[in-house]
Parts: sequence; structure tokens; C-alpha cells
Amino acid sequence: MKKLLQLSIGVIAIALVTAFVPAAPLSSMAEEPAPVEDEIMIRSGWIDEDLGPGVARWVDENGNVADQPGKDVEVPETQAETQAETQPDIATSSEAKGEGDVDTGKQEVLNEVDPAKPMVALTFDDGPYAPVGNQIMDSLAQYGGKATFFVVGNRAHYYKTELRRMVSEGHEIGNHTYEHKYLTKLSDAQIVSQIDRCNDAVQAVCGVRPSLVRLPGGLKNKKVLRNVHAPMIMWSIDTLDWKTRNADKTIQAVMGRVKDGDIVLMHELYPQSGAAATEIIKRLTEAGYQLVTVSEMAKYRGGVVPGGVYSQFNP
Repeated sequence: MKKLLQLSIGVIAIALVTAFVPAAPLSSMAEEPAPVEDEIMIRSGWIDEDLGPGVARWVDENGNVADQPGKDVEVPETQAETQAETQPDIATSSEAKGEGDVDTGKQEVLNEVDPAKPMVALTFDDGPYAPVGNQIMDSLAQYGGKATFFVVGNRAHYYKTELRRMVSEGHEIGNHTYEHKYLTKLSDAQIVSQIDRCNDAVQAVCGVRPSLVRLPGGLKNKKVLRNVHAPMIMWSIDTLDWKTRNADKTIQAVMGRVKDGDIVLMHELYPQSGAAATEIIKRLTEAGYQLVTVSEMAKYRGGVVPGGVYSQFNP
């Protein structure tokens, strides 16, 4: 009986200690730190390029990723502007013509084109992006060619100097929607908004309003055709430069089958495309092709109408 009493007292003592003395923390799977994802090693460059046009995102020097696909943070503009500081600031089209007011009309055809000679329209989507765009324009200036740049509206503010250079040097700026959204997935009102907002953004930066549209992905249906009240420009040569990101393959995609009246699709985001463009510009010029804007070629090859769809302009 005495032993039973002692045992009971011991059990009660242990219970009291357990109730009032904090227990030492025990390790558990729940308390272990979650595995940290590998940090993005890219700095001041693009990611998600392999997912296709309009999806690439910019990573700044601190590893911050742009919130929206296809939209830059301000760092790239600073880099681009630093490059531009070595040259005089480029005037808008109205300043170049000595006018006091900004020209809100359509872009003018500024180049001399011989209708009797073969011509090709080089087009570049998804810009502006000054490091590549300026490289392309430098080469075009060297060989006397012009091109059409289909830009995404929400990028315009970040590359004002580049867009103004396009206008000043006689290149054409086209509309590639405001956010590179596939228009087939949008409502009527949203389609109209994507086109109008891009036009407004470009006009606010460089004083001209795009008159041509390139549909993201080239996707269209009856709803898109009903709501886009501008000529829609497709292409006859798709270089797939966004996919291969290989300058040699891009060059071959053009030079292997180019002909008079072709519209060539490339993208302004990729350094490899810029390198390919400089060689393509040289080779096409040496082969006797005039490098013209889409509107220039259309002018001499039957013209365009609002709502029309065009992939080439045959002689």
C-alpha cells in the first residue's frame, strides 16, 4: 500500500511538471525552412524568350522581373539613353520639318522608291527595344533602306528616343496592340481598346499615329476583322527568329527564298535578330532589292484598305 502511494505521488509530480514547465522545442518537418527556388541568374536581360513573341520578360541588374510579359522596367531605357547621349537628341518628325505643332496625321512616305525595281519590306515586331532597334537602324542608314517596326504600345514610353529616331529617319511605326494580347480572345470593346491605346501611346511619344496593324500571333477571326478598322499586315516569310535565336538560320530563312514583294517577319527583342538583320540588309541591297516600308510598297503595288489583310505585295 505504501509503495502504491509513493507511485501515485510520483505520477502526480510528473504531471505537474509537464503542465507548468515549457517543453523544449522539437524539430519537425513543418518548422524546417522551405526549399528556396534557384535564383534567376540572368541580370539586365530577357527570360521566357523560348515561349514565343510577346512573352519575354525583362530582368534588371538587381534580379527584379518585370510584372507584365513584354513590358520593360525603366532600367533598359536608362541603358539605351546612355548610348544615345553620345549623339545629338533626335527630333520628332514635326521638329525635323521645322513645324511648331506636333503632326498628328499619318506618317509620310519620305523615301525615293523606283516602282520598276524589286522591293522587300523588312518588319520587326515586339519593340521598341533600343539596343536592337538602333543596331537595325544603323545598318539601314548605311545602305539607304527603310523598315517597318510594329511596336507594343505599353513599351513606347520607355523608348522615346528610339521611336523618335524611327520617325526622323523615315521608318514606319506600326501598331502591335497595347499589351500584345491575342485579339481572338478579347471582346469587341477590348479589341478596339488594344488598338486605340497603342496608337495613342505612340502618338504621345513621337507625334505620329500608326496606320497599319499587325495582329499578335497573326491570329484573327470574324470578330477581329469586324473591329480592327485598319489594314492588317501579315507576312510571306516567317524567319522564326524568336524560336531559333540563331543569326545564321535567320539569314538563311530570308535569303533562301526571298522574292520581289515579300514582307519579312522578324522581332526586335533579340540580339541575334539584330545581328541577322545587319547581314540581311547588306545582302538584299547587294542583290538589287530596295528595302522599303510596308506603306511604301503598298503604294506602288495596289494600295491597302481599312480592314484588309495583306501578306505580300506582288509586282
